[in-house]
Amino acid sequence: MDWKGLTDRFLLALRVHEELEFKIGSHYWYLGPASDNQGYEDKKGWITYQFYSDDIIYIPSENPKVIMNTKIQGKTLLEHFIEFEEKANNKNESNKSK
Repeated sequence: MDWKGLTDRFLLALRVHEELEFKIGSHYWYLGPASDNQGYEDKKGWITYQFYSDDIIYIPSENPKVIMNTKIQGKTLLEHFIEFEEKANNKNESNKSK
């Protein structure tokens, strides 16, 4: 999938309130609706968090542009998601050629 397709995939996930996975450094992060997560049930917006960690970033917005342009470690969430998906796709392609 190309950059445009991955951006569309990211935006679709936001629209249907689907959780997304990506990797920052050596840690997997997840992005999901705040209301689906304990302690945030009454809040609007989204959160991104590391699984089995207390590292949570609350994004108090439902605006897709705000969410996808939120930065962690110098890159937007969209950039982290695209890098993660591209690496996963490249790995799958190299496994197919073996």
